[in-house]
This record gives sequence, structure tokens and C-alpha cells, in this order.
Amino acid sequence: MPKPNAAKREGVVLLIVLGTLLVVIVLAGIILSIISSQSRLSNHQISRIKAYYASRGMVNYALEMLRDGTWVADATANVTACHRDCSGFGVPSPVYSIPTDVDIPYNVLVIIYPLNSAENTELNGNVTQINVKTDYTFTA
Repeated sequence: MPKPNAAKREGVVLLIVLGTLLVVIVLAGIILSIISSQSRLSNHQISRIKAYYASRGMVNYALEMLRDGTWVADATANVTACHRDCSGFGVPSPVYSIPTDVDIPYNVLVIIYPLNSAENTELNGNVTQINVKTDYTFTA
């Protein structure tokens, strides 16, 4: 028959083990929450970087098409070009189509404003402004 003091010691050891186990479970939950949050943030940042470089690529493509004369900038109206489906941007049908690239997952709209247009008043009419929009949105 065990001594009464030994039973009390076993009870205290059981409580210490259960308390330690509870602390470990809480810390593991906190660490998993932090890792999950960092993963979502990293995914968001990567998607933003992809959208930025998709826009930059389309601007370079538009400038090259204008430079070699494939596209002609209108002196009075905006010239629009679209990569993929730009119906969601609320603009009239694009004048030019940018070839679809599977590496660029976003719709990209390029608008080239004419010289001396209202959009170019800040630039004193010296430079044609190019506006680029992508359909990137963050979903948590």
C-alpha cells in the first residue's frame, strides 16, 4: 500500500506534466498562427510584385510598338492596348491587342494619352503620358 505522501507527490507531478503540456500546445498554436500570417503576407507581396512587373513589361512593349511604328499614337484621342481581357476596366474596346503571355497572370490595360491633352497638362505637353492598370486584387 503506497504511503499518503507518495500519492500527493504523484498528483503534483501529474499537474506539472499537464501544465507543461498545456503551455506547449498554446505556444505551438501561436507559432502556427504566426507562420500562417507570414505565408499569406509573402503570397500577397509576391502577387503585387508580379502585377508591378507585368505593368512595366506592358509599358515597355507599348513603347517599342510606338517606336518602331507598329502602333500609331493619335494626336487627339487616347490609344488603348489590352493584354488578356480588359472589359472589367470600363474602357471602350482597345485599339491594339497585346499578345497573351502565360507568364503574366493579370489583365493589363495600357492607355496612351495624346500630347496637350487634359491628362498631360501637368507635364506641359512635352511628354505623352502612359497610364497602366492591372486587375490585381488581394484576397485574404
